[in-house]
Order: sequence, then C-alpha cells, then structure tokens
Amino acid sequence: MERLEPLSEKILALLIFEESFENIASELSSEKKPHVADELKMLIVQDFIRPCRDIENDVRSGFIYDSDKLESYSFTLTGKGLAYIEHFSKKKK
Repeated sequence: MERLEPLSEKILALLIFEESFENIASELSSEKKPHVADELKMLIVQDFIRPCRDIENDVRSGFIYDSDKLESYSFTLTGKGLAYIEHFSKKKK
C-alpha cells in the first residue's frame, strides 16, 4: 500500500468519527480551505472517505454529493480508509 500525502493522512485521522467540512477545515487551520477541499475530493474518488450526511437537509447522502458545496456535508472513513490508518499506524511502532 502506497503512502498518501501528509495532508491526506491528517484528514483520515480526523474522520474516525463523522465530521463536517467546517470542522475539518478548522482542525487544519494551517492549510487553505481550497487545498483541504481538493484533498477531500481526491480521498472520495480513491474511496478512502465518503460523504456521510447532507447537513442542510439532515439526510444521509450516500455517494451523491455536490462537490462545489462541501460545507453542506459531513464525511467519514470507508473500510479502505480505516485499513489505511491501521496499516500505517502499525509501521510507526
């Protein structure tokens, strides 16, 4: 398994539990929001994370989301994302 960029790894670590885009961006305040948004979209495409809930309508979003309105969604890890965290956390020990 190939390592992701450091920002991607930080995002994965934040998504053990469901988090909104605003919370993710706030936690990563040293990064610009557009950069965080691009990383989130890339992680979704690679199936490491998924949109979890449409916050505005309070409904589960599944795999359908508006990539131009990330602030309207919460996100969580997929099985692949969790496996990535487990794989590389063991290598640090």
